[in-house]
Amino acid sequence: MDEAKDFSDMIGVPYKDGGRDLTGFDCYGSTIEAARRHGKILRDVKYTSHAPELADEYAPTMNVVKIDAPEKDAVIEMNYKGSLHIGFCIDEKTFLHSTKNQGVRISRIGSIPVKNFYRIV
Repeated sequence: MDEAKDFSDMIGVPYKDGGRDLTGFDCYGSTIEAARRHGKILRDVKYTSHAPELADEYAPTMNVVKIDAPEKDAVIEMNYKGSLHIGFCIDEKTFLHSTKNQGVRISRIGSIPVKNFYRIV
């Protein structure tokens, strides 16, 4: 099954600070929605792009645990242009995320420097 099709209506949705629906998503909003579509619940948190790491400040609140490698339905934490960036692993090679310049899209894991992976519990 092509997992990316689960998100076809999200692709191209514009970036919106604090966005949590199809009118606009920030990176965490798109991750929350992607997780929901796969039966996973991420708690919504208000984050700052200056957080050094997800694990330091947000992971306990979000209901995720750190893992060593990418896996389907995991959260990926990256450093995007010096800021915390979050996405949703579609599989072990690709992830869905939202950026200010391109909105929601699917990228290959490693195309943005990866910091950590988290399993949703």
